[in-house]
Amino acid sequence: MSLARIEEGNNIKINISPTDNAIQNNYRKQMEGKRMTFENTELLDQIHMDALRVLEETGVKCASMEVREIFEDTGLAAYDETTGHLHVLAPLVEQALSTTPGREQYWVSENAFGVGGTAPFVYDDQIGELIAPTFEHIAQIAKIVNQTDVIDFMARGVLIPKQEAKVMDTIIEYCDKPIYAAAVTKEGIERAKKIHETRGNFTIQFSIINSPLNIIDSMIQPFLSCVREGIPIYVSTMPMAGLSGPYSMSSLVTLTHAEALFGITLAQVINPGVMVVHAGLPSIASIDNNYAVNLGLVSFNIANLLMEKVNKRLNLPSIQTACTTSQEKPNKTAEEEAVNGYALMKKYGFHQMRHSFGFLKELISFSMKKLERHIELCRETGPDQAPEYHLESYDPEGLKAIMRNGSQANYMRDDHTLENTGRSFLY
Repeated sequence: MSLARIEEGNNIKINISPTDNAIQNNYRKQMEGKRMTFENTELLDQIHMDALRVLEETGVKCASMEVREIFEDTGLAAYDETTGHLHVLAPLVEQALSTTPGREQYWVSENAFGVGGTAPFVYDDQIGELIAPTFEHIAQIAKIVNQTDVIDFMARGVLIPKQEAKVMDTIIEYCDKPIYAAAVTKEGIERAKKIHETRGNFTIQFSIINSPLNIIDSMIQPFLSCVREGIPIYVSTMPMAGLSGPYSMSSLVTLTHAEALFGITLAQVINPGVMVVHAGLPSIASIDNNYAVNLGLVSFNIANLLMEKVNKRLNLPSIQTACTTSQEKPNKTAEEEAVNGYALMKKYGFHQMRHSFGFLKELISFSMKKLERHIELCRETGPDQAPEYHLESYDPEGLKAIMRNGSQANYMRDDHTLENTGRSFLY
């Protein structure tokens, strides 16, 4: 793109040439009305181009002076003091993608299901109540993962606050497979670095953006510390269609991708060549259920598959979410929702999917019974069981909704959401 920086006092504005806008808009008109498929590379590329435009024109709200300086020192980013948004130009993102290690260099192979995530509660399958997680629970999950053929990696599964190093040590004691963990304290980061250097196959989870497009200030310093130490990381983001994201498939994935690209770019600017995994997690708010996230929808699995296909085009290591449930406890509906997910993943292929076994509604609790039962379901399910799902057409209006809302979570009241209710994410 032809881009110009115009300095006016202390403000920096970014202008995009009318010619380039015309080219982009003409291309979008060509895409409009075309049904998306996982094999349609033009549409996958359009989502990527739209995400680049979001970072350029809308930017990310950023109060961190350090992050602003890191980006601005490249000469390919600018901070607008009138909006508080940091604008990142496409050439910088593309440069970052060129230094990000490719998928073939990552230690988790294609089509990998895993136990990922961090539930604050364990669902006690005997009494039917939520209880506080213990290290015994983490050890039990790790042992099951290590012995199970259909599970290829593990995250901690449940949350034990302020015990980062001990959680890591418990997992690696019982599990030899690739591990995802959390580290935001000095002790945790030091332990993570040691495990990375001595054991390997170890990645730290980060969410540095609160959707839509807001930097989480408290996560910046641990993120920067891990990246500077060369510890592999993943960058997660979770916009919810209808609440903190636009209410159509292509635009929801666009926003998810833009937010993840920001984290990937920041990591590569700081430490070119550091391993970064794209962990964007597009999700859907249930408009008829007080806007709670619904992880059991077929649409949810499809959105995460679509995100993975965009990443595959870019050869990015990728971890999304699938095969989980809308149910508060293990039951037949939870099994049916999981089977839909397993079948879709096996039909279309993917890199990594987390939250695929023991998690319950909204990822709030983890069931050991569900973990063991859904291991069986994953083994038994074949691609021929995949539900029919027709991806909706590319939606240029969704990009406009992203630009219009910026870093404000006003999608609940946005006309785009109202117009697409009853048309998108129906099942």
